[in-house]
Order: sequence, then C-alpha cells, then structure tokens
Amino acid sequence: MKYLMYRIIISLSCILLIQNNFVSIELAFGKDETIKPARPAEPDPFLKPEDSGGEGDHISEANILFTIDEADKGSDEGVVGETVAEIKNEVIDGNKINKSILSHKVVSEYLKKGKKFEARNELSDLYFKETDNEKRSEIKNRLDELNEVLVFSRAPSPDAVFYEVKPGDSLVKIAKKYNTSYAFIMRINNKHRTLIKIGERLKILKGELSLLVDKSDYTLTILLDGNFIKQYPIGIGKSDKTPVGVFIVDNKLINPTWYSPEGVYKYGHPNNVLGTRWIGFEDKNDLYGYGIHGTSDPDSIGKDMSNGCIRMKNENVEELFDFVKAKTRVVMQE
Repeated sequence: MKYLMYRIIISLSCILLIQNNFVSIELAFGKDETIKPARPAEPDPFLKPEDSGGEGDHISEANILFTIDEADKGSDEGVVGETVAEIKNEVIDGNKINKSILSHKVVSEYLKKGKKFEARNELSDLYFKETDNEKRSEIKNRLDELNEVLVFSRAPSPDAVFYEVKPGDSLVKIAKKYNTSYAFIMRINNKHRTLIKIGERLKILKGELSLLVDKSDYTLTILLDGNFIKQYPIGIGKSDKTPVGVFIVDNKLINPTWYSPEGVYKYGHPNNVLGTRWIGFEDKNDLYGYGIHGTSDPDSIGKDMSNGCIRMKNENVEELFDFVKAKTRVVMQE
C-alpha cells in the first residue's frame, strides 16, 4: 500500500513538470498564430525592371528611366488634356453648352493648372469672337495680366527662347538672327542701354508679329502668331479716308518730317501732325503715303480726324515702334 502511494505521488509530479515546460515554451515563443503573407512589393516606376546587378543598394544613373520632374509634367499634362476634352464634350440638358461658357470653363481649367500660355491663347480666340463690349473689356484685362508675364517679363514662356550672349555678339546681330527688333529685345529684358555681357541670357520672342487695326472700335492690336499681345487706342481718317486691306511696313522714322500738301514741316513745327514716330506702309495700287504715327493732338484719338493714317498717342507709338520691323504685316478692317 505504501509502495502504491509512492507511485501515485511520482506520477503526479511528472504531470506537473511536463505542464510547466509547455507554459515556458508558450511564454518564450508566443501562441502559434496564422499570419497573412505580405503583399509583394510593386516595381518602382522610375527604375528599369532589370536587377541592380548585385551592387547592393546603389542605383546608377543608367537605371533611371526619367526624372520626377518629367513624370510630374507628363502626368499633369495628361490630366489637363483629359479635363479640357471632357469640358469640350460636356452636355447640359441634352444640348451642347454655349461656346462662350465652354471657352471660359476651359480657360479656368488651364489657369488652375498654371498653364498661362494655353489660357492666353483660348482667351484670345474668345476676345475676337465676343461682340459684347463689356465682356470684351473683361477678357482684355485678363489677357493683359497674362501677357504681362508671358511676354513682357523675364519669365520663361512658350512664346520665347533664351539666348546666351557669346563673344562678338551685339543686340543688332542677335535681333537679325531671330528676325526681330533689337529695341524689342531691350524692352522685354528691361535694358536701358545696348550694352550686353558675355554669358548674359536674353529673352527673345519667337513667332510672327503682326498688327490688326479695327476701325469699328478705334483699336490697334499686336498679335503674336495670331494671338492677342497688346492693344492701343487709335484715331482714324475723317470721311472714311482710312483704307481697309493688308499692308506691309516699309520704313520707320524717329522725329519725322511731314511732307504735307501745304508744305514741308520738320519735327517740332506747330504744323507737323506726325508726332514723335512714323511707321510707313508699302505703296500699293493707288494707295500711297499711308502709315501709323504719333500726334500733336492726343484729343483726336478715338475720333475720325486724320487724313487717312492711323494716329496714336506719342508714348504708345514709341512703344509700337520698337516692336515692329520692316515687312511686318498690318491688317486694316472695318
């Protein structure tokens, strides 16, 4: 009997010892839980799919497909393109939306994305199609704001290129190279002297510059590749003496002499009506002696008082004088 009690005590001791061992194992390693497999890493879109070649964490330039800036630019342009396309296909109540409203929405979308160039071109088309004077004035104000940055500042723009001055360069040579006026280069780059330095970067407009004279609202508009750049008030000929049609700039004069039917009057003479600048047109058929000039009578702007030429305020014609060059196209319309 005593022997049987010893065996029972020994068995219970073994059971307790084995149980303690299991608890220790659980405390050391934790419970056995099922863990979901990790999602495989997606390949980096900015790297080539090939292996790095066993070079550890080093990434060489050869492995880069394109830069972050390029990726952002491409992505942004795609979004804008899709959004604009969606706007242009928009339908309200089963009818195509008014073209004017559509254009304004497209402009707003471009501006949201910082695309001033595209917004300016869309607004330019809208301006020339608009017939309401008040709305045209609002569009013009927006165009002036955009062109102040795109054209008349040193900011980069699709309208322009930057040229780095090289040994032997002059403003005249550079202007000839880009088929523009050296005075125009000076104005855009806010230069008050013709002195340039080697290595200096000059902003130069590219594209075709032309002029549009609208007799109906007494305006002269500078166009770049057909897009609105700047506009000035003008005076035109009395008794419908200002012709319509296409003219070509032939010559430019500073402080011009006026050869009038009554006599010859040098610059500064009280009878000289040409002001400080003359931009003359090529003669054609029976139309000769026409051009754009300043005036000694600024009150004549916005009126029919000239002998047929286009009158501008002296400060305006001096600016225009720097923009245009020989062979610039001038369209005169009713």
